[in-house]
Amino acid sequence: MSKYKWKDLILLTSKTDAYSSPLACLAHIDVNAFFAQAEQIRCGYTKDDPVVCVQWSSIIAVSYAARKYNIKRMENIMEALKKSDNKIIPIHTAVYKKGEDFWQYHDGYGKWNKDPDKQLSPEKYKVSLNPYRREGRKIFKLMKEWCDLVEIASSDEGFLDLSRLVLQKLLFDEDITNFNDDTTQSRTIQDMFVNGDYNLEDNLPPVPKYLKKLKYEGILYAGDEGDNIEDWDDLFLCLGSIIMSELRNEIETTLGYTTSCGIARTKTVCKLASNFKKPNAQIIIRNSKLELFLDNENYEITSFWTLGGNSGKDIVKVLQLPSKGSLKYIRESWPTSSNDLKTYIDVKIKETIENGEPTDIDTTKTAILASKLFDLCRGIWLTPINTRPLVKSMMSNKNLRGNSCNSIVDCIQWFDIFSSELFGRVEELSEEYNKIFIPKTVSISFITNKSKNMTKSTALQCRGTKIQATDISIATSKLINAVYSQFDPNDSTSFFPLKQLSTSISNFEIIDNKKTVIDMFGKQIQKSTIIESSSKVIETNSDGNNQADENTKSHETFECDICKISFNERKDFVEHKDFHIAERLSESINGRSEDSLYLSVGERRLLSSSKNKVIKKEVKKPKKIDNKISGSQNILNFFKK
Repeated sequence: MSKYKWKDLILLTSKTDAYSSPLACLAHIDVNAFFAQAEQIRCGYTKDDPVVCVQWSSIIAVSYAARKYNIKRMENIMEALKKSDNKIIPIHTAVYKKGEDFWQYHDGYGKWNKDPDKQLSPEKYKVSLNPYRREGRKIFKLMKEWCDLVEIASSDEGFLDLSRLVLQKLLFDEDITNFNDDTTQSRTIQDMFVNGDYNLEDNLPPVPKYLKKLKYEGILYAGDEGDNIEDWDDLFLCLGSIIMSELRNEIETTLGYTTSCGIARTKTVCKLASNFKKPNAQIIIRNSKLELFLDNENYEITSFWTLGGNSGKDIVKVLQLPSKGSLKYIRESWPTSSNDLKTYIDVKIKETIENGEPTDIDTTKTAILASKLFDLCRGIWLTPINTRPLVKSMMSNKNLRGNSCNSIVDCIQWFDIFSSELFGRVEELSEEYNKIFIPKTVSISFITNKSKNMTKSTALQCRGTKIQATDISIATSKLINAVYSQFDPNDSTSFFPLKQLSTSISNFEIIDNKKTVIDMFGKQIQKSTIIESSSKVIETNSDGNNQADENTKSHETFECDICKISFNERKDFVEHKDFHIAERLSESINGRSEDSLYLSVGERRLLSSSKNKVIKKEVKKPKKIDNKISGSQNILNFFKK
């Protein structure tokens, strides 16, 4: 029998909880040298051409073909050209020109151009990263077409939860179900998962021998020439590798980008694995090889992306970790429980504070930290795949040089660029989520010639249903004029030239494009006194205990005062209440009839017939939904198309 249980497998059907299953299959995908690849594809170069992406005089992305010349990121472009004997191909990012509200490429322009007019001075231009955001959206759109749960980590990398795809492939993919050309056995495999009568606490059956013959796509870490599928976790990672290989091939075929991918049970290990062998590689880390992978590849506690800064250094200091082999040291020093690790951390932090030494470790969260470290060094730290959170604010800024912003006119010209950039990003966000985003606040920040930091904000007025670039530009121009008017007009040097300037928009109102009239106005209607007084419910305390006598607890009912219908379940009552909300909204828009339940006495007399007879409208109870569905039926319904 398998060491895993049916409940571990059933958990994979849940988008919110699948990551916590020991059978989870997650992936991290990263575009290789993204900015350089984007320029290589745009300009028609091949992967063998040594392209580098340049911002002013610095290299910000190095293609793998250019790395053979020992070119590194942030290296000066003139020095890199010398080092490569002018064999690398520099391409400058797109830029906005001061006074223009659109970005464009100036191919051939840059510091390496001998013509001074073609060197793209930062005093006259602002870098635009819009082309890379656009390309990133194309890549993530493909990912979302394949996978139901994608987390965008940055413009060129993301996490995918493959759990449902893996189950779907196992149950319904003909290449898998007919793998052994034994249709009887194939149907048996499907029956085990779809129609099987099982207990969630029972162990899964062994992996069928013919499924153990499946081959991983990519590099299997610490794999051997024999069978590498021992249990269901290995099989799911194998199927995940097949899926990711197909997805990565489609990204390259459709868009031209090569990617690196890591596949494992957890996000942290996926991230390390995708960076293990670059470029254009796919690494699979099985559960049985997690600690081997972490130890043999010289990863340290500070290798994890959440512990690379001051917090990581503090942990190394507090735990007195060795410079090499810190993960193995933690496992061996605290082998059984994170509680022992917490106790040690508490003691060491107390000693640190008593010695007057600073620490960034939160003394109230040492239990969480200990649990995290305990699991991280074993490769089992569980974190969910989260879809991208809705943006709270956006900013466009410019570090100014020389006299590039020496007057109010200069400020307005830069603000026009910022406004155009922010408007474009809001539009992109609206397309991505199919919602309308309307910022309600705009702010400007700047550093004066005397190094004084100043910020001013105001309400942002929109002249239509959507924000426009001119709305932002007008608001920022008014703000800078208001601030400048407070300075001595006879001494402009205390203000200009500015050293830094930025525009921010925030406090977004988000409107769903697919919302109905009821969705948009339902909350307002719920506040009406008629609806508020339409229920008689036994009140409960915050802990859920009835304030009424305990003997009445089992007879709690919910009654609608409008139509005198009683409900035993709160859920049914709420659905019924929603019906009244919708009906009332419809009447407010289309007018009320004489049989309306919401008429006042005066309204009834005006609308009633000559006999003043009011006909009461029958209100139907909402249908109850039977939620008693077995686990096997859940799986089948989930995958039915």
